[in-house]
Amino acid sequence: MAHRDLKNGEILPDIEKILIIRADGIGDLLNSTPAIRLLRQNYPSAEITVLARPLNAPMLIGNPDVDRVIVFDRQGEHRKLSEQLQFYHSLRREQFHLVVAMQTATWPHFIAFLSGAPYRLGRHQKRFKSTLTHTWHGKYQKGETHEVDRNLELVRLICQGEVSRQLVLNLLPDEIANAKALLTSLSVEDGAFLIGIHPGGSSYDKRWPEKQFAELADRLVDHYNTSILLLHGPDEAELTHNIQEAMQSDAIAYAPKTIRELSALLSHCDLVVCNDSGPMHLAAALDVPTVAIFGPTDHVAWRPMSENASVVRRDMPCWPCSAHKCKIGWECTKKLPVEMVWNTTAMTVEASRK
Repeated sequence: MAHRDLKNGEILPDIEKILIIRADGIGDLLNSTPAIRLLRQNYPSAEITVLARPLNAPMLIGNPDVDRVIVFDRQGEHRKLSEQLQFYHSLRREQFHLVVAMQTATWPHFIAFLSGAPYRLGRHQKRFKSTLTHTWHGKYQKGETHEVDRNLELVRLICQGEVSRQLVLNLLPDEIANAKALLTSLSVEDGAFLIGIHPGGSSYDKRWPEKQFAELADRLVDHYNTSILLLHGPDEAELTHNIQEAMQSDAIAYAPKTIRELSALLSHCDLVVCNDSGPMHLAAALDVPTVAIFGPTDHVAWRPMSENASVVRRDMPCWPCSAHKCKIGWECTKKLPVEMVWNTTAMTVEASRK
């Protein structure tokens, strides 16, 4: 395949195999699905492969725009240097024609170069950018552009046309049915207005305090006679336990065994209340009514991409900020009043019941 200079937006020739590198978080991967859809639209006959983390790879099951998923685990299976080298060699043998480093980091650029692909697309901000054949040179300010649009702008260097900005997450019929049976086994009454609460988050600064979640849940039960389902990850059991202890009413706590089971349970909820987190993006992809609590994170870039989702945040004079170096104890999250979240949640419940 001969390489030649191409203008931005010009369709690449002879593309039969595409590798997309997206081995980062749940939200990162889901917010890339519209860009993957645009790649499929522009290269309909190409085999599209996504390189993803073990935790996130199952989200691509049933995605019509993805032909294959390669799992890469830098913390486990591929931790040793010898195993990483073997993995990189196997990628090179694949003979990809195009590699899209959709994950903005040095490592994806390095992998794109090692792949030997004649076309390598990525962003200018990280090292090994000189090895890219197509580079996005822009820079985003906080509070301006959603991650979905950032990814679309990247692939538009080699794509044309428009696509829906809706995230893609397709559940299988058996998964939905099994989740329904599980809820029945957890004593969730059929026909009950079910509110899923996920109090976790990837870092401390993103987590609204448990006592506030408990007060909100009690209000919802008192005003709307709702059922409360507290969902948590494997390391977040203490969060849901603290909420149950602080509540005056009852709530069911459950730790989904897989990300697909979590997604299926969220699909049965009438409303989801959560922090800025991976489950927030899952709910958005499923178009479940969602109230998302934001702290220092860029809410414009990472808000749930759904018309059924609302963001609650406390506007602070220090925003935009560097969240991990906060000098006032993350007041934007930790002192976000229950009343603010309640107002938005109550409006969402009322709207869904009309």
